[in-house]
Amino acid sequence: MAARATALGLLVCFAALGLTFALYEDQIGKFDWLQQYVGVVTHAVFDESSVPARRIIVATAQNVLAALSTKNGEIVWRHILESSDTGKVDLLVSEGPQVTTIAGNLLRSWDVISAALVEEIQLDHAPAAGVLQRGVSLGDSELVLVEVMVGSVALTTLDRSSGATLDQETLAVPWLTTDTRCACGDKTLVCVDVSVGLLFVLPLTANSPTFKSQPLTSIGLQQSENAPEVHLQRVSGSPSHMVIQVAESRKLIHLHEGELHLVRDLSGSRASAIADGVLYTVMQTGRLVTIGAVEMESGEDLGEQGVVVELPLQSGSVLSLDVHRFERRDGGMALRAFVTCSDHALHLISSAGVVWSREEALASVIAAEAVDLPVDGANINYHDKLPPLTGLIGSLVHRVQTQCSQISHWFKSVVGSTDSFQESLNTLKRDELNLRKLLVVASSSGKILGIDSWNGDVVWSIYAPLLAPLQGNKLLLYSQRTSAHFPLQPQCVVVGRHKITGEGLLVLFNPISGTTIGERGGVVPLGYHLSQAFLMHYPDDQYLKPLMLVDKELHPHMFPASGEKVVLEHKDSIFVHLAQAGSSTLTGYTLRFSRPGMLTLSEVWTVSLGGGPITGVHGKLVAEKVHSPGRVLADRSVLYKYVNPNLAVVTTQGYDHINKNTMNLYLIDTVTGAVIESVSHKKVSGPLHIVHSENWVVYTFFNDKYRRFEVTSLELFEGLNQANATAFSSFGGRATPPILERQSYIMPVGVQAATHTTTEKGITTKFILFALQSGNVLQMNKWFLDPRRPVTGGPQEEGLMPYIPELRISPHDMITYNQTLPRVSAIYTAPTGLESACVVLVYGLG
Repeated sequence: MAARATALGLLVCFAALGLTFALYEDQIGKFDWLQQYVGVVTHAVFDESSVPARRIIVATAQNVLAALSTKNGEIVWRHILESSDTGKVDLLVSEGPQVTTIAGNLLRSWDVISAALVEEIQLDHAPAAGVLQRGVSLGDSELVLVEVMVGSVALTTLDRSSGATLDQETLAVPWLTTDTRCACGDKTLVCVDVSVGLLFVLPLTANSPTFKSQPLTSIGLQQSENAPEVHLQRVSGSPSHMVIQVAESRKLIHLHEGELHLVRDLSGSRASAIADGVLYTVMQTGRLVTIGAVEMESGEDLGEQGVVVELPLQSGSVLSLDVHRFERRDGGMALRAFVTCSDHALHLISSAGVVWSREEALASVIAAEAVDLPVDGANINYHDKLPPLTGLIGSLVHRVQTQCSQISHWFKSVVGSTDSFQESLNTLKRDELNLRKLLVVASSSGKILGIDSWNGDVVWSIYAPLLAPLQGNKLLLYSQRTSAHFPLQPQCVVVGRHKITGEGLLVLFNPISGTTIGERGGVVPLGYHLSQAFLMHYPDDQYLKPLMLVDKELHPHMFPASGEKVVLEHKDSIFVHLAQAGSSTLTGYTLRFSRPGMLTLSEVWTVSLGGGPITGVHGKLVAEKVHSPGRVLADRSVLYKYVNPNLAVVTTQGYDHINKNTMNLYLIDTVTGAVIESVSHKKVSGPLHIVHSENWVVYTFFNDKYRRFEVTSLELFEGLNQANATAFSSFGGRATPPILERQSYIMPVGVQAATHTTTEKGITTKFILFALQSGNVLQMNKWFLDPRRPVTGGPQEEGLMPYIPELRISPHDMITYNQTLPRVSAIYTAPTGLESACVVLVYGLG
């Protein structure tokens, strides 16, 4: 017994020495996962170094150059180019064992096997201002950069081997407007102006280039004054062929001796490509895709070389096609078709069907929400989910419904299901600690996906082709009803805008099964432009939280309409604040009923902020819990936190009287409009990342004066006396303003995104998560950013460390350990049933 006591005492002593962070090699990938993407593909070529091609070289809108395996679609290699316009790939050409790219003013050659940079040439060219479209015509010894602007076209001829400028000329083109569409073909610039009914052709290699015009009727198109949608694109596999699409009419044209000749009418097709003298076209009906083959010279239909396949569930329309033909061992011709779709998905199709697919929509995620999985049907307690104010009959009906569902669940578990998709849904059950979540994400392409948080598998997907992001490239994703209210199904809603009309658009769906709710595939057009949208805190009798939508005329609308009953019950505690884009004015409103069924907004306060237009309004998490109301000081007194749930951080950016960048930060009570505190930073610039929680604010920026990244921490305290220990009220009034503690620190690395951890009860110490520009995700204890850290000495009983300007980053604090995450868009956290753990989703390119 004495030996055991001694061993136990030594163990306790060693544990008290400090915490040790470690990750065993066999634990990598068990509690986390990483998925890498390339983004929205804009250029694609098959690798010509081998037959059949083993790689597809792609360039994307996210400035990524990558090689995809034709066997399984995995990324063979990937290069992250510059994030600005200098990294945007304008041309991608396959030249044997190498590929050549032109991005910005750099011409690069890459080895397709090793991904090594073989050659880099800086072009002697400065990009012009106001460029609408940019094109490149690449020759053996020269290249021509074409910059299309309103009223003019700039041509720059450069030497390919040295990058030196050989000739430069700017042509005055009075008819060239923002509606004119241009594209570079075989050493030729082609422009289409439907309003005047003309085609314009400009030879790029002529000594004195001039535009030649010909009527649209020469290629079978008609003039239109309604400005229909016009697309002009090159055909993969042939630089001398182009496709002109006006509305639903598609024409394949050929460039020959400075003129355009109609080759074939491709109306009804989605995309086309040419390989070895064979024209391939894509026809699509829903998910069914038909690739047809036609001999170019004879016009003979090569039906045996065509393919008919069915794309995976919820696929978009085909946008582009790249074809690779090769001879099989039996002497026949084999086909590989690389297809990109409007939902940003990529598919490789062969004669046998779809070889693989990639969900590149996950590279453009702009909204995320974690949904709790339902408990097992046999463990549902009907007493816990009994609706309020339920009578005897209602309670009996509810109990019978619950028990019938339990019997149904038991029967399905015994019989089993042959549907693999349904089986995957049945395996998504909540664990004891609620660590497993269903991550619902919405992308800028209009695609909504459900992801299993355990392994990253896509459980379901919904594609809404008319859904587009709101102003600022944002989509709003709300959970109106969770899975806790059995037998009512959970419901989520995505708020965006109509891609064509620009009016508000809603998408309703069940986040667990991925099925849409309502007619029209769950899509609800609102019929008005949105100014504000937010979820109400109070549910209705069906446990559905209504959505309040404010249009541009400042008229509020409720969705569903039954939510007006909820508003009527709580109208005295509902306040709305709006910030107009480009202005420095923040306005607060309250709700009023002018008559039954008609909601109106009544202006309560207006605050005019200085320092430039408003750039952001950041509130707190609605479901956030504050565990401790204060902090114990060294003398055992309590310094109470100023916890205002109505507090918002409003930022403005502009210029002061000496024309330097200025960033102002205001802490505003959104109920009364009172400015609680304000902070101003001069000679600073973005990116600005703000984390707002409890009584503190942490934000990062770049200091232009000292050329370094900085982090500022603010904390608000009421003082040694608490105004109200039960509930906070913005109307209570205070004799003295809250105490502001402020401190700044030097961040050694730039920040891409930031957020804080969230737990179920708020007991666990907060960590700030920083996505660094180095590709790591850092977890920093909030203690390191405490603004009360003493500069010179100070009481040590609170556990405050002395102030040091530089924040030291430990490799042990990197939650990504040896993984690299470039181009992070945002970080999302969700609480679990275990107080000391939370789910962290970092999304971007991966």
